[in-house]
Amino acid sequence: MQKKVKEKIERKFIILPLHHIDTSIILEPEKTQNGRFCKKYLQILGYNYRGRLSLPVMGELFIKINSLEDIQDRQLAFEIITDLIKARKIDFYVPESIGDLIQKIMNLDTRIKPTDAEILACSIEDNAKTLVTLDQVLINNKIIEQNFKIRIKHPKELV
Repeated sequence: MQKKVKEKIERKFIILPLHHIDTSIILEPEKTQNGRFCKKYLQILGYNYRGRLSLPVMGELFIKINSLEDIQDRQLAFEIITDLIKARKIDFYVPESIGDLIQKIMNLDTRIKPTDAEILACSIEDNAKTLVTLDQVLINNKIIEQNFKIRIKHPKELV
């Protein structure tokens, strides 16, 4: 009986819209207005949306955490992120072949930074419905959205 319930829950989870989550959503301080939207968005992951972190996002998170001087701060940051990943059922994406996608993205909009192009390329390659970010160059970027059939949204548009 419990196996059937678990399978039913997993089926419901799989059909949730797939969102790739940018680094900024995880790192934005809760005391800012954007941070409050990020917190609300992260709280509905696993219920309204299926969240995924790409390898470039994980790299940015690791670099930021590793830059913390105090070892206790570093350990706490890792624990907060791993607890978030577990609680919200966030999984991971490792790109397969995004080189051409990155180049096409950067040719379409030269304002996009290389790391942001990598994160966006992972979202596109993984067929995500939406990339959630605070990056104003990316949010609702019609050229990118139309060319790659992906939505790029601020978390306030999703809560």
